[in-house]
Amino acid sequence: MKIDLPSLARANGVRRKSVRLRPIRPTQVQSRDLYRVYLPAVSAWERLVSDRLMPEYARTIASIQTDSIIDLEAIIKFIEDAVSVVITTDVRSGMQRWLDNMTRWHYQRFVANLKYATDLELGMILNASGSPVTMQVFMARNTALIRDVSDQLRGRVSDIVFRNVPLRTPIREVAKEISEATGLARKRSMRIAMDQTQKISASLDRERMLSIGITQFEWVHSGKAHPRPEHLARNGKVYDWSSEIARTDPPGHAPFCGCKARGIL
Repeated sequence: MKIDLPSLARANGVRRKSVRLRPIRPTQVQSRDLYRVYLPAVSAWERLVSDRLMPEYARTIASIQTDSIIDLEAIIKFIEDAVSVVITTDVRSGMQRWLDNMTRWHYQRFVANLKYATDLELGMILNASGSPVTMQVFMARNTALIRDVSDQLRGRVSDIVFRNVPLRTPIREVAKEISEATGLARKRSMRIAMDQTQKISASLDRERMLSIGITQFEWVHSGKAHPRPEHLARNGKVYDWSSEIARTDPPGHAPFCGCKARGIL
């Protein structure tokens, strides 16, 4: 249901020329929680490489046999398939729980900001959940991103193993290389979590504003040390949600952008 907030505000006695809502900034805790949701995929690689791949690697370099490389390939494929199942089950269910919590938190902040700015209590008539499209896009995008982390890790593990078999590199050195590779996967997962937390928050900002008739926003810069010059130049400027900037490069949607939209009515 569409709500005409400007009309409601006027009817409620708000006579200011414009009202600006406080921007809603996601927290570091929320980013870390999303990172923990991703972790089972990397943890599964670590566990299965240790339990299945490393013993076979040790057997292979101890006595090169015609079937050894095939066995190593089969184990890596087995790990890849097992991690895919983890992503489909554990990771996706964790993402759904995180997303539900995030949308509820954003809804509570949004309602509180409206109450503070206009003295209107809209909690009973606003939709606490995000739109189905927003939720589905988040789930699909994040699943694809974590699959890509797994695919990249598979490539690194395969390269490490097959590069070292002919050299008969000791298993402890190979294990160290693989540990470094999984460490990179963890770091990338953390960066993805930080970025995706900002993006879902930005999507909910836009969605909730438009649902109550807020058609303009003020660009609020993130304050990061190394900003995009064009984003810094937009700080404090007002844009319409139908504008070219809002359609192609809105606050919070560029990679690792922490800018926010402050609703104006």
